[in-house]
Amino acid sequence: MWRIDFTNEEKAEAFDRIAEHFYESNFGQMSKADIELMMFDIYLKKLIKVNEKHNGLIDYSKCSDYIISKGLGITQQRVRNLKIKNHLVNPVEFEWQKSFSTLIQNARYDEVSKKIYINIPDPNLYLEIQNFLEENGSFIEKQLNSKLLVMRLEYFINLIIASETEDNQKAIIKKLKKQFKKDNAEEKKISGENIGKMMLSGATDITAIISNLSSLISPSNVIGIAAINVINRILL
Repeated sequence: MWRIDFTNEEKAEAFDRIAEHFYESNFGQMSKADIELMMFDIYLKKLIKVNEKHNGLIDYSKCSDYIISKGLGITQQRVRNLKIKNHLVNPVEFEWQKSFSTLIQNARYDEVSKKIYINIPDPNLYLEIQNFLEENGSFIEKQLNSKLLVMRLEYFINLIIASETEDNQKAIIKKLKKQFKKDNAEEKKISGENIGKMMLSGATDITAIISNLSSLISPSNVIGIAAINVINRILL
């Protein structure tokens, strides 16, 4: 069902918001693009509210580009562009780590390429993840499918460490240095950002890294817990 119904209170709030841009000596000053973006924001927030899960997370399957494109009669690509622009103009704070952790559970692994594949349906969530990874020394591979996040397994492990607090990162690095030393690697070069690179070079065994991480990550690290569960599934 593509149509969503607004309550009388929501309609009144929407009208007040629109009227603010027309009835205060500013009639006609708002561009067509600005009006459309405002109407999109009103629609999107209502759609998210209706389909919000009990834990505050968005049900992306019911707020997908396809669902919205059918509801508004526009292309999916235009929906994605509007989502990105709307988030810049009308930003809404959301716990992207929790959203990402739920999507990690559906990750797929290609044994040939040694890469992790995760579908990220929301463009703003994708951008948050990409920025976080790049800030912490990892990177993702650009795909023709803009919803697909692809990264090497080793960099996926970097993500677990980067999601920890600074103090806990230090404790993890200290433990991993011992592991690398045991494997005759140059442990003095280890940092949170180059763990993945050292594993790519074959400096130590991935299973040993995961074994150490499983006992060290904090319960609040939702990304780390989800990622370790996926990696254990892959390795087993």
